[in-house]
Amino acid sequence: MAKKKTTPTLTPNSFQLTGDTIQVNYSTTSIDGKPRFTFKKGSKTLDFAGTEISSQTLKISTLVSVVIAVVPDLSTTTFSILLPAIRLPESKRQAFRTIGITTVTKTTIAGPPVGVQQTYTTVALRGTARLVAF
Repeated sequence: MAKKKTTPTLTPNSFQLTGDTIQVNYSTTSIDGKPRFTFKKGSKTLDFAGTEISSQTLKISTLVSVVIAVVPDLSTTTFSILLPAIRLPESKRQAFRTIGITTVTKTTIAGPPVGVQQTYTTVALRGTARLVAF
C-alpha cells in the first residue's frame, strides 16, 4: 500500500493590512525573534516590538493589540486587529479581509470613572498573509 504524501502546514508569520487611512504591518517574529507591529495613519507612524504587542488567541481569531496613545487622567487608545486562522497555499501567500478596532478607554487618577469605560470604532481591512524567512 502506497503511503500518502503529506503537505506541510504553512502558517503565516507576516501580515500587511490596509483600510481607509490605516496601514498595518505585523510579524509574529523578526530577525531578533521578537514580534513587530507598525501602525500608520496619515502622516503618523508608530513602531512596536516585543512586549509592546499583545497577542491573544480567541475562539474567533487571534487578537493583536498595541497602545497607540495615552493621555494621562483622560484616556488610553488601543488599536487591535483580528487575525483569522490561515493555512497558506504552496505560494506561501493568502489574501484576506478582517477588521481593525480602535478602543478608547477612559482613565482618571481616582480610578475608573462612572459610566461606560470603553468606546469602539472599527475599520474594514484588506490584507495579505505570508510566510517569510527571517
